Amino acid sequence: MTYTGRLDPMAEGVIVFLTDEDRFKKPDFQKLNKTYEATILFGLSSDTYDSLGLLESGGVTTEEHIKASVEQLQGEHLLPFPPYSSYKIQGKPLHWWAREGRLNEIDIPMKHMTVLNTPVATVSSRTLRDIREQVVQRINLVHGDFRQEATRRSWETIETQEQQLLIATVTLDVTSGTYIRSLAHLLGQKLGCGALLLELRRTAVGTYHQKDSERFDD
Repeated sequence: MTYTGRLDPMAEGVIVFLTDEDRFKKPDFQKLNKTYEATILFGLSSDTYDSLGLLESGGVTTEEHIKASVEQLQGEHLLPFPPYSSYKIQGKPLHWWAREGRLNEIDIPMKHMTVLNTPVATVSSRTLRDIREQVVQRINLVHGDFRQEATRRSWETIETQEQQLLIATVTLDVTSGTYIRSLAHLLGQKLGCGALLLELRRTAVGTYHQKDSERFDD
């Protein structure tokens, strides 16, 4: 048995597993397009581009600007790999270089990431306190060494210009290898307010949809 694509620790959703002779078709399955439901938080950014990173306060934006920027995501983007990712350089994953403070010693390669649909954002607002409680609960569920204690402290001490932060919920159809948290980071840069991926659910891999999937629990 083998699987055809991993998910980040804070994400959930569809993973395709292959058994028997289908195992030898893994490269074909890895090329399949994917669909995600993404929740993007504006006004904060992190070094991992998602909620499992160390935070920095950002600026203020508006619902109208968020919706316009999200619609402009359609198309191809040439973006660097996230510094906290598993892509290997000189035999070591990027997250090793990042955690060692040695990113200045390497060149992070660029990657083509393509959004196939014209995404439409539903924008809402929540208090920083509510978001903090939700994120800390999710961090507590993550296994392995992902700097959980440092991340919890970062969420507990962060302050923002606004106590009500804007959140966009977006459905994205993308090509294989597209990092949704890179797109969230890109939005934050374009709007000048900072952004991070708060939640992510992969709802489809090719023709394999969440509604047809079997759930596995520990």
